[in-house]
Amino acid sequence: MTMRISILIPTYNRPEQLAEAVASVVAQDLDCICEVLIGDNSNDSMREANAALIAASPLAGLIRHVKHDPPQGNFENQWALAKLAKCEKILFLHDDDKLNPGGLASLASACEEETDERVKVWFGRNHVMDEHGAVDMTITKQCDSLYGKDGPGATQPVWKWCLTQSLPPNSALLDRATYLLNMQGARDGNVGDWGLWVRTANSGAWGRFVPEYVWSYRVQYASQSQSGRGMDIHRWYEIGQQLEVPPEAELQKAYLLATVACVATMRYLRDGERVRAFRCLTSRYWTWRQRVSPRGLATTLFLLTPRPFWLWALRTRA
Repeated sequence: MTMRISILIPTYNRPEQLAEAVASVVAQDLDCICEVLIGDNSNDSMREANAALIAASPLAGLIRHVKHDPPQGNFENQWALAKLAKCEKILFLHDDDKLNPGGLASLASACEEETDERVKVWFGRNHVMDEHGAVDMTITKQCDSLYGKDGPGATQPVWKWCLTQSLPPNSALLDRATYLLNMQGARDGNVGDWGLWVRTANSGAWGRFVPEYVWSYRVQYASQSQSGRGMDIHRWYEIGQQLEVPPEAELQKAYLLATVACVATMRYLRDGERVRAFRCLTSRYWTWRQRVSPRGLATTLFLLTPRPFWLWALRTRA
């Protein structure tokens, strides 16, 4: 195999799980790995633990330990690693996830055999693990079906993959130039992966789905995003509105946005963005039945609450 890939691993205070992630890279076809960049946002003690596991790794000669001081945000960490990468193709691996044996070779082979110049991303299925790394095949199969990855391999425009939310948050093989062009959005918040895919779709790129289990995703039940407290769903909604689709796909896009419009409106209100909340509430993504429901009426009441009360609430909220 002649392809060379930069593996990029952002990490934050998870040395034990980072060790598993690095071990999963060691188990790949090393001929296609050019370098492994680890962007470290950890505190001093965790950073020392990370340095020790890197030194003990069989890949130590290929690993570059990039220490961010002061720490950067998660996506800023990823951007920095992508800018440092040497190869034309990159693959992000989150520190709590793992590549499955042979997964990298499957993506690299699909990329090497690619004949369509429009294809800029290659991705596969993923197992779903619990916090301890045990794979749950029942949930895995449910996710395959939910995100349109239970069928055969396919190549299609990225906007189609966006409508089925098939593209993963990491462990996809990417054209580095495409990533650098589309990686950063002004209002991405903590849903920058969704922003990346929408901007990539709007650039006209295509994606190839490889029907193999390429990587494993670890569910962190204590994380804010997983528990629903921290995901910037209003930013997700905004970015989704920017997705460019042909007229025949507008209904599918509207259905996708309608599933989050109610929650997005409340997040706008919680963050004091009343104009955006009003636009969301009066958009076509809220049905009249939703507007006259108890939840819709409560949302309207919050929207009509005088601004001084909102400012007080924002200052005193936990």
